[in-house]
Amino acid sequence: MLKYMFCMIGLMVMSFWGEFMISFFYLVFLCLGWELMYSFGLVSISYFSVDVLSWFLVLLTFWIILLMFVSGQGYKMTNFYYQKFSLVLFLMLLLLWFTFSSSDLLSFYVFFEGSLIPIYLLIVGWGYQPERLQAGIYLLLYTIFASLPLLVSIFYMGSLMGGYSFLFLSDVSLSFGNWISLWFFFSIFAFLVKLPAFYVHLWLPKAHVEAPASGSMMLAGVLLKLGCYGMMRLMMFFEGMVMMLSSMLLSLGLLGGLAVSAICLRQVDLKALIAYSSVSHMGLALGGLGSWGLWGYSSCLYTCVAHGLCSSGLFFLSGVVYERSGSRSMLVNKGMMEIMPMVSFWWFMFCIGNMAAPVVLNLVGELGLLGSILSFSFGSVIFLMIFSFMGAAYSLYLFSGTQHGKHFTGLKALGDGLVREYMVLFMHFFPLFFLILEVDMMTY
Repeated sequence: MLKYMFCMIGLMVMSFWGEFMISFFYLVFLCLGWELMYSFGLVSISYFSVDVLSWFLVLLTFWIILLMFVSGQGYKMTNFYYQKFSLVLFLMLLLLWFTFSSSDLLSFYVFFEGSLIPIYLLIVGWGYQPERLQAGIYLLLYTIFASLPLLVSIFYMGSLMGGYSFLFLSDVSLSFGNWISLWFFFSIFAFLVKLPAFYVHLWLPKAHVEAPASGSMMLAGVLLKLGCYGMMRLMMFFEGMVMMLSSMLLSLGLLGGLAVSAICLRQVDLKALIAYSSVSHMGLALGGLGSWGLWGYSSCLYTCVAHGLCSSGLFFLSGVVYERSGSRSMLVNKGMMEIMPMVSFWWFMFCIGNMAAPVVLNLVGELGLLGSILSFSFGSVIFLMIFSFMGAAYSLYLFSGTQHGKHFTGLKALGDGLVREYMVLFMHFFPLFFLILEVDMMTY
């Protein structure tokens, strides 16, 4: 097994030396440089700063972008098309990096909204079907409409505090008095859409289904984490003084997640099923944040990192299947265990992670979220039991619906995975497996 793994790594180096390895060394150099600047206190400048929360999401962004470069090798029709694809990925990398590193509310909002531009270009430019135009419009309308109240509140708060820095927000609760709950709700509404929470999630399945494999990887891997990140940032300044919204956020996360879990069991499209499962997992993360506890706060960070890697790997697997069969339907892609046995192993491992079974980081995140929700309201134990059962149900439905059953005769000619695909899957699962041994790194 080790010999085979070293052979894969050697072939990967020879195949992608010009793109992957240069990007990898650039990432290592950049991370070491930021670590040194953070150690000596040089990072804390006026508009950009890094703490533990933003540090892990910045690393997750770099990791997913590098894997998108490798998974996007199929777009090399001509050098011109691949150059545009690389330019869009680089723009996305910069905008997300600046978003997670902003220490100023106004600059955070600008980069937060600017991150929509590259994902819109990916969906419209490299999507599969003509419906991608409608999916792009859904994405823009939902997110821009929900962000207008946030922009108004940022300007109003900046006029009261005399600046937009996060440091000026320590007295925000004293300034708003009894209106703090209403102000907080309209401020986080933009993040609830980006999360996405139930009732405002309809843009996500459309965007996922019409986006290319790399676009879905970015949507699930990093962009959904912007909602969690924004809520976690604002929660620091309210210090649990918005208890009126706790029950609402907890109910929205749990009941919405249960409703979406039921929707997952009736899906026949691979990408739609994985997209709805992302909504369900983010609903549990919303419930953990709504419990207003440090346990739920830290576990939400674990869940963001774990879900970003696991869901991105599942979308890449659906892209691998689509490249071979030309269909995302679970009715067509049956019996893959007989046709692609090695890829079936990776389907099993990522479905295990999707249901938060042991061995992967998802387990730590969901256990912490369950504990935080139970400490807030023990009466929610029934909903949590059903939530865990439904998570296992749609994960097993995804695995058995694609790997078992009788396959079509025309699918027998499909080949097994390529070295590039195994390398991308391994690089998804490697941090997902080993970060469970170092969860103390992400504690506050």
